[in-house]
Amino acid sequence: MRSVIIDDEEANVEVLECLLGEYCPQIVLVGTAHSADEGYQLIVEHKPDFVFLDVNMPNKNGLDLLRMFDEINFQVIFVTAHDEYAIQAFEFSAVDYLLKPIDHEKMIRSVKKAEHNLLLNENFIRFIDSVDQQSQLLQKIPVHKNDVVTLLDIHEISYLEALGNYCEVITKNRQKYLSSKTLLAYEQLLDSHTNFLRINKKTLINVFDIHSYSKGSTCFITLKSNNEGFEVSRRKKNEILQILKNYQLEAS
Repeated sequence: MRSVIIDDEEANVEVLECLLGEYCPQIVLVGTAHSADEGYQLIVEHKPDFVFLDVNMPNKNGLDLLRMFDEINFQVIFVTAHDEYAIQAFEFSAVDYLLKPIDHEKMIRSVKKAEHNLLLNENFIRFIDSVDQQSQLLQKIPVHKNDVVTLLDIHEISYLEALGNYCEVITKNRQKYLSSKTLLAYEQLLDSHTNFLRINKKTLINVFDIHSYSKGSTCFITLKSNNEGFEVSRRKKNEILQILKNYQLEAS
């Protein structure tokens, strides 16, 4: 399996090269690069099977590099020192990653996963395109309806509701989509989008779709798009009321 490493720090390249040599002898390193532009030329020239790609690089980052390709016919394992929004996005979208400093056991698992789980070019490009180029926040999420997979704009979501180990995603225009991800997975994914609130065990709502809420002994939220109402759990009531007050939403 021919591979390249693209990372702006030489020390990181050397560490990964040593770990691959010791624990993944099936991976043959054919080149390294220290910038997105160098990495692009390296990939074009050597046509590797694997690309170990640093996420955060100056000028152009790892996602910028991938956007330079019309077709991605190699497997990507992202390498990053930042355990933040990118990690949630990659984990959610079946793209593998390694967190610096690299744990060799995690590296072995990532390589095996990549060997046996070839990403479809079209789906991978869609994933890259779904990440906003300015903020790097995930802007779209994959959802299912029958046998069709749709990339749904996050801002079009009204609320999400737990259905056992599954989750139903309801949009502002009342479309419903089923996801095999749990509500907790969505809560973690949407953590960077501060307009989503977990109001009880089963419901995650988009604050901007709230029409009104009650402040009595029971806090009850009514949505704009479908006039549905949801009860806020007693444990989260004070926290939710303060957040809603900060958004200056209408109290009934």
